[in-house]
Order: sequence, then structure tokens, then C-alpha cells
Amino acid sequence: MSSRRLLYIILWIALPGVMVAQSTRPTPSGRPTTRPGNPAQRPPGNARPPAARPPVSRPPGNGRPPGNTRPPAGGRPPGHTRPPGTRPPHYRPPHHKPRPPISHRPPGWGPHRPPYTRPPHFWEGHHYYTYHRYYYHPYRPYVYGPAWHPVGFFVNVLAASAAVVVINDMHYHYDAGVFYQPYNGGYQAVAPPPGAVVPELPPDRTAVRVGDDTFFYFGGIFYVQVPNGFQVVKAPAGAIVYNLPEGCTQVRAGNITYLQYNGDYYQPVEVDGQPAYEVVNIEE
Repeated sequence: MSSRRLLYIILWIALPGVMVAQSTRPTPSGRPTTRPGNPAQRPPGNARPPAARPPVSRPPGNGRPPGNTRPPAGGRPPGHTRPPGTRPPHYRPPHHKPRPPISHRPPGWGPHRPPYTRPPHFWEGHHYYTYHRYYYHPYRPYVYGPAWHPVGFFVNVLAASAAVVVINDMHYHYDAGVFYQPYNGGYQAVAPPPGAVVPELPPDRTAVRVGDDTFFYFGGIFYVQVPNGFQVVKAPAGAIVYNLPEGCTQVRAGNITYLQYNGDYYQPVEVDGQPAYEVVNIEE
């Protein structure tokens, strides 16, 4: 056998081992070099093996229900119900519901006087009750005529038709809806004495209904009819008047401005589109 043929045989035997050694020699990163076409390095179909992931552990009770189905939208598993008043958006909690109307009847009011159904305004320890909501409008004193005068006005003489009214041993003179007392050689207009009875009222007086009761109003004074004339009474709570005389004091109570006259409080309101005043009921 010739030496050249012997060399071919030796190379034919040693060549596959050399190729395998070269294909698996380590790289600088420490990973083996993968050569294309090497069936020992790739799975069938030339696809890479799936990446290995660490197992996921879930806390007990945090998995899906049996059957791998999700619970219905808006639902909760049994035993996980919401507390009352925390339902889906279409359900409002109790504190969002409108409050039922109150029904307050002050002490001493009979069934013929309607109860208050509006919550009162609270200010400095007092409750201010009215039937109508607050509606601010500027205070413009009303002039009842040339014979009418506000409290404190001084005149030298009175008309001959002025009536003398005696109450609690005090003498008053009454003329055209105004009470006077002697002062400094003349007469000074004063606040009406409660309980005083006058023989008549000016013709432009106004009848005011509060429940089943009828009052008469003129010049900031309320009267009730009695057998011998008209008796001065305290302004009845809930009465509506459309004018107030000169001499009112504006009293600011929080975000509401009241008008005070002869110790009574009036709240600006609107009735049938017309500015008016309602007598306020004040309680502790």
C-alpha cells in the first residue's frame, strides 16, 4: 500500500472527531458554540426550548374558582358581601338620600297652625324657623303716608281725633296707626305697647292669614280684632308682609341677613315672584 493511500485512510478516520471537538469548544463567555445543522444542539423542528420560569405561588383563596372561570361582573364570592349602603353606583348610601321633611310645631301651636317643614337656620345657639327659603332683597323703608311717623319722631301737637290709650297705668295717644307719649312739651312716637286696644285702624291696613288665624297689619304693628276694637299683639311667626317701615335694624346671622323691628325678626323671602318678609320663629 502506498504511503499516500495510507494517509487518506488516517484522515478519513480522524476527521469526524476533529469536527465534533471544534463545534463544542467553549467560547469566552463560557457557553458552548452552537453550529448550524448540529442535531445534537437544537430540538426537532429547529425550535428553541421553552424558557424555564420559576413556579408562581398564590396565597390561599386568591385563585380562580373551580373551572377556571371568572366571577360575574360586579359579583363577589360567597361570604364577601358588602356592608349595607355600599352597593354599586346606582345605589346611593343612606347619607346621600334626601332628608325627609321635618314636621315641627312650636310649643303652644294648635292643629290650626301648619307645622314647619323646612330645616331651621342655626345661629349662636338659636333655631330660626320659616316656611319659605331665604331670598335676599334690599331693604327699602315703606312710607305709609304723611300722618304716619317712625319711632322717635317728635311732633308739637296731635290731631283732635287722637285716642287716649291707658295700659299698665301708662297713658298713650294713638293717631293714624302711631302711638305717642308726651315728651318735652310735645309728643314723641314710641313702640306700640303689647295688649293695647285702639278703636280703629287706618283704612289701608292689610289682613294677614296664618293658618286659620287672621291678623291685621299696619306700620309694622300686628293687631287682632276684639269686641271693642283692635288689640296690639306680637308679630305672629309665619306671617307674610310686603313692606316694613322705617326704623328696621339689619342683623347678620351667618349667611342670612334678618330685619329686626320692635323686637321681632323678619326674613327676606319671595312669594309668588314678589319680594316679601316672613316673621321668624326663634327657639333655643
